[in-house]
Amino acid sequence: MSEPVKPKRKYASARRAGQAADTREAVLAAARAQFIAAGWQGTTVAGIARAAGVSNETIYAVFGTKQAVLLAVVERAVRRGEPGVPLLDQAGPQAVAAAGDQRRQIALFAEDIARILGNVAELMAVVRTAASSDPALAALYRNLHEGRRRNLAFVIDALLKTGPLRPGLDADAATATVWRLASPELFLLMRQVEGLTADRYAGWLADMLEAVLLPGLSAR
Repeated sequence: MSEPVKPKRKYASARRAGQAADTREAVLAAARAQFIAAGWQGTTVAGIARAAGVSNETIYAVFGTKQAVLLAVVERAVRRGEPGVPLLDQAGPQAVAAAGDQRRQIALFAEDIARILGNVAELMAVVRTAASSDPALAALYRNLHEGRRRNLAFVIDALLKTGPLRPGLDADAATATVWRLASPELFLLMRQVEGLTADRYAGWLADMLEAVLLPGLSAR
């Protein structure tokens, strides 16, 4: 009696999926380096393809457009080492939500957002610069900041579960304050122009958020 032939389809499918994921990561890594080094205008699909070791057609097939590549690079930077996990479900934001003290929540948030901004701020600068001459990039820049604001609302929600905000400050105004102070633009100003370390930025941000969001505190 002959033995049944074992199906190879699942193995081949898993191998193709792994190869596709590797290709995507290679393209994103190459694109990140080129966007930061050369900006939007200086980066081409052909240049990304050469650096990633793939064809132009592969990039178009996977992403569609250069703008889509840039968006994917930004999203990858925000999600860091967990590209398949939404940002608010990751360990940093979850630790903020779980902390039982408002000052601790703010300190955890400041540390985590400093790490995120370290990954994404230079890419946001690429989008911002291109936005001045490209309407599609201007729309992308606005959308990215709108997404930031929606995500950052979680900080205020977490704080309100452990205590009140400063008298007279509602949730929308508090979210806007976090959105402004934790912006990639301010992060780059303080890191690249003023020369602060990421740790010092995080400490400054925590101090400022405590002062403007929580009751009974004043700016230091």
